[in-house]
Amino acid sequence: MGLDMYLEARKHIEKIDWSKLDSTETRYSEATFPQWDKVVESAGLDTLVDRESIYGANVSVVVAYWRKANQIHGWFVDNVQEGNDNCREYYVSHDKLRELVRLCTLAVTNKDPNLIPPQEGFFFGGTDIDGWYWGSLMDTIDQIQQLINRPDFDKLSFYYTSSW
Repeated sequence: MGLDMYLEARKHIEKIDWSKLDSTETRYSEATFPQWDKVVESAGLDTLVDRESIYGANVSVVVAYWRKANQIHGWFVDNVQEGNDNCREYYVSHDKLRELVRLCTLAVTNKDPNLIPPQEGFFFGGTDIDGWYWGSLMDTIDQIQQLINRPDFDKLSFYYTSSW
């Protein structure tokens, strides 16, 4: 048992290349992106509904994970979840992710744990300001900054969830 935290990235995958349908001679099946069938089949959803009635899919990948980083969890609860620590999924804006990296960087640079204080909770891990605390901040910077640096960052949606 313990505090596990996940950040997912989601991307919408279009089925149809609408620019190809501008031509009156193009058939619907010719405008379907080549990877479309692979995405739906690999998810095992190709027989769920008639393929012609599916127009898009969302692909979700866990892009950041923390274990007992209670100070990071506390930040998400306060800044994303409106104070509700209920293990539900919450949308995280791009600006909030940038803010988290900025705040973690500031805390590490200034050695100021008051910027992201530890959060007490059942099986949340220790609240000491020690190597684990600073390591979690550095890990957060590394994980989130990689996402921010992606050229498709603005095309992704992010969601935070935790379990304890």
